[in-house]
Amino acid sequence: MRLKTFSADTMNEAMMLVKEHFGEEAIIVSTQTGEDGVGVRITAAIDQVEDEFEYEEDSYDEAYDDPVEIITDALLNNGVPPQISDELISAAEELSMDDPILALAGALDRYFAFSPMPLGTADKPIVLVGMPGAGKTVTIAKLATRLVMQKQAVRVITTDTVRAGGFAQLEAFTKILKLNLISAGTPGELRAAVAGAEGRGHILIDCPGGNPFDNDDIDRQARLIKAVDADVVLVMAGGIDPMEAAEIAGIYRELGARRLLLTRIDMTRRFGSYLSAAAMTGLQMTEVGVGPSVADGLRPMNPVTLARLLLPKSVVESFDDEQQTARGAYG
Repeated sequence: MRLKTFSADTMNEAMMLVKEHFGEEAIIVSTQTGEDGVGVRITAAIDQVEDEFEYEEDSYDEAYDDPVEIITDALLNNGVPPQISDELISAAEELSMDDPILALAGALDRYFAFSPMPLGTADKPIVLVGMPGAGKTVTIAKLATRLVMQKQAVRVITTDTVRAGGFAQLEAFTKILKLNLISAGTPGELRAAVAGAEGRGHILIDCPGGNPFDNDDIDRQARLIKAVDADVVLVMAGGIDPMEAAEIAGIYRELGARRLLLTRIDMTRRFGSYLSAAAMTGLQMTEVGVGPSVADGLRPMNPVTLARLLLPKSVVESFDDEQQTARGAYG
């Protein structure tokens, strides 16, 4: 895919330039006001690359691409919704940096909130919520493993007493850590379990997955979440539709979620859903799961890490000598 930015006094003139250079098949990526508020700038893309450019898709050509074009291309390839892309591109332009990683990181830092998992203290239980198969149980096991390795006390509670094998899956992990898994299938049982575990270290609660678009499912989850005063973290698997991700995140935001934890980034190549879910709801981006195994652990998310995930591998390697052991960028 080839991108190019066209500037003109009016929108019609800019569109004529797009058609002249790219033809009728051009895709409009973003439109912006020109410098000093005068004129208009259009960034357009085309799937078929003209031979004169000698451009290989998803590669970095220092002689041709400027940082804003690299960022624009990356956001398009990640399926980031246009409104969010326009905001990020404008912020990156204002920063005027030669390094696209730092330019994109600076834009992300302006637009999104980042927050580590609240494991520094044991003030509140941590409840993981989300759809079935998002990776909540494995994430609970990863958090418990980290705390045990740090020699911190931890209690693990599961409210997943309906799903076949739900209790057994988490119990297998907790047995390895020499922890007793506590079962609480109702709001009353959960309150009692939390009360009995208070003062004994961190409390991790695995909330059963449910269909956020089913009233009965969401009511059941809501009752469990509201049963205790906890830090609620939405766990979401990567690679879903961006608008659906935002809608799901909005539902869990209303239930009390404040952080967003992404899983399966090793199997994800486009992160538009992640940005969409966070941008539309104000959820704070926290850690990410980089693999299906408990041993893979979790890694913190910050603006630079996210920029590296969004940009092509060739760009990251050109501007950053650090080798990423696990990344989900396309390329």
